[in-house]
Amino acid sequence: MEKEFEFGLVLGRFQGLHNGHKDIIHIARKLCKKTLILIGSSQESGTLRNPFELSIRKQMLEKVYPQNDTIIGALADLTNEHDICFEWGRYILDNVEKMYGQKPDLMVYGKDESRKGWFSQEDSKMFSEVVVARDKIKISATELRTLLVQNCKKEWEQFVPKEIWDMYEILRKELLKLECYKNEE
Repeated sequence: MEKEFEFGLVLGRFQGLHNGHKDIIHIARKLCKKTLILIGSSQESGTLRNPFELSIRKQMLEKVYPQNDTIIGALADLTNEHDICFEWGRYILDNVEKMYGQKPDLMVYGKDESRKGWFSQEDSKMFSEVVVARDKIKISATELRTLLVQNCKKEWEQFVPKEIWDMYEILRKELLKLECYKNEE
């Protein structure tokens, strides 16, 4: 079957890869000849919201997506992860083109109000979008991290790809190194 788009983009922090992410990436891979999974806030780690280093986030994604039609990359924030503006959207598009030689013709992401502020009307004309409803995604990375900290392995496994089940102890250990997670244990 011929794929509808040349180059798709999925952008996320992946501060705990879960099946909601996997659904979004699956849609992009199904529709695109080539899919870029871009790890955002790549410079962030060691905090409550962004505990995992880039290398761990990349490792989780590589275990699930080792195929040739999927590229895993990274992008640092323009200023900070809460700076939602058209400059951020332009920064994404320009960096993807600079790093991978083309701009995406499809973006796939979970429905999030802040995404409306990412792209100007002009920039939005450059690509198509698939927005996945959040109610389809029954877990958040925040909830996933709580399951890790509370040592709820069976529950955690229900929400993550099987390919990363062997990372449970590594992820848990990384979280428990951080002062902000020690109190939740």
